[in-house]
Amino acid sequence: MATLTNCRGFTLFEVLIILVLIGIMLGVIAPRLGRDVGVSARHEGARLVALLQAARTQAIVTGRPYRVDFTTHGYDFQRLNGHGRFAAIKGALFRARRLPTGAVLKGFGKRRVVMFTPSGLGRTFHCEIVTSHGRFLVSGNDDGHIKGLARS
Repeated sequence: MATLTNCRGFTLFEVLIILVLIGIMLGVIAPRLGRDVGVSARHEGARLVALLQAARTQAIVTGRPYRVDFTTHGYDFQRLNGHGRFAAIKGALFRARRLPTGAVLKGFGKRRVVMFTPSGLGRTFHCEIVTSHGRFLVSGNDDGHIKGLARS
C-alpha cells in the first residue's frame, strides 16, 4: 500500500498560474472570434465582387454567356455549353460556393440570376450579404460593371 507522503499534487500557486495563463489566452482569442463573424460579410462580399468581375471577363474572352444562380446561402456559376444549355463550371475558381454559417444573401427579387453576355453587358442587380455584425452591398449595372460597399 502506497503512503500519502509519496503522492504529490499541485500547489495553490501553480493552479493560480495556470488559471492566469488560460485567462490571458481567452482574452486574446475571444475578441478575434467575434470579429471574424463581422468581417466575414466583408470578405465574402469582396470575394463575390471579384468572382462576378471574373465571370464577366470570361464571358467576353470566351464568347460564351456566363450565369450566376443565387440562393439564400450561396451561389453557383454556369456557362453556356455547346448544346445551348447552361451547365455548372468545373474548376476551383468558378465552383459552387456556400456562404459561412450565419451569412445570407438578400435583396434579389424573384429572379435570382445574374447573366453576363459576350459583349460584357449585364442586367442591373442589387444584393447584399448580411451577417449579425455587418452587411456588404453588391451591385451591377447594365454595362456589366460590378461594385461592392461594406456597411456595418
